[in-house]
Amino acid sequence: MARPQISFATFNLRNLQLPGAPTYPGVKPLTKSQYAAKIDWIAGMVRNLEADVIGFQELWDAEALEDVFLAAGVRDGYDLVTSDQTGRINNAVAVRAPHQRRFSTWIDRFPDDFTLRKRGGATGEDPDLQIAVDIDNFSRPVLRVTVRPEIDGVDEVPSIAVFVTHLKSKLPTRLDAEDRKTPGLTPSDRRALGAALSTIRRTAEAAALRMVINSAMSSTAVPVVVMGDVNDGQLSNTVNILSDRPKYRLFASSGLGRRSSNGLYSTATMQEYRSLRDVYYTYIFEGIRESLDHVLVSQHFYDYSDNRVWSFNEMRILNDHLEDEDEDIHLSDHAVVKATFDYNPAE
Repeated sequence: MARPQISFATFNLRNLQLPGAPTYPGVKPLTKSQYAAKIDWIAGMVRNLEADVIGFQELWDAEALEDVFLAAGVRDGYDLVTSDQTGRINNAVAVRAPHQRRFSTWIDRFPDDFTLRKRGGATGEDPDLQIAVDIDNFSRPVLRVTVRPEIDGVDEVPSIAVFVTHLKSKLPTRLDAEDRKTPGLTPSDRRALGAALSTIRRTAEAAALRMVINSAMSSTAVPVVVMGDVNDGQLSNTVNILSDRPKYRLFASSGLGRRSSNGLYSTATMQEYRSLRDVYYTYIFEGIRESLDHVLVSQHFYDYSDNRVWSFNEMRILNDHLEDEDEDIHLSDHAVVKATFDYNPAE
């Protein structure tokens, strides 16, 4: 008999907005025909995914996500968690029955204790790395949802804390008008400074989210899943900050991975360790393929953990549409990532 399973998927919707309604400056609103085609395509992806918990990014209006699930014919099977704010980009979650959503909240501000400051005047061998970064909020609010898995015949399955995030993109931040007019500043200079600003914000957001995750993981009994578009690669500093770099067990007699109270394991890495692979990618920009969309999981989902509740089954990336982009329909420019786990508590 197959083990009970639970699956998590992350899906960047690429500015899903109602027809005629604005998104970013300079981006044309969807026409009614474009909107209908986009809804139909996303609905097909959702229907074929058959995921239990789906985290969405780049949703501008909750009504549009309702249209997706109605078009997919699965609206009655999912609890949708969407923001009532309009006119700004946001995250969302869909939880499939019989699993239950018990709690949800958007996290807009950084933790009170967050600070990125290094004072000058270092002595000895330490370099003088004076720096001060004044950022106190996420560019897109993080959505936290508590999911109560339902498994026939099992009464005490721990609830899962799910975080859906969309960190600052790699696109260079546009400098303020007075800074753009600085004498001697070339277009290449402006791009470099703008890219640095985006990287600093993305790194700050990753550190702030890590602090939020640490609070959630203060109880080692709480399984945690962090998923979304983090706009950086699997081995990047951004993902390292989010994951806290847990150790993976590479051979049977190793003791690594038995416990990791703060670590988050990359499902992409877990998949790579067990399968032959050519290349995984979730995004293409100017011919460069990268994995920017991630599902990260706590020790409760790691096969070799003493605190295992779920064991890793597989990770799939649905990315064929990235090669067949139809600009008239405005499909997602990101792949969909799905990770599946079997209910398999450690003895």
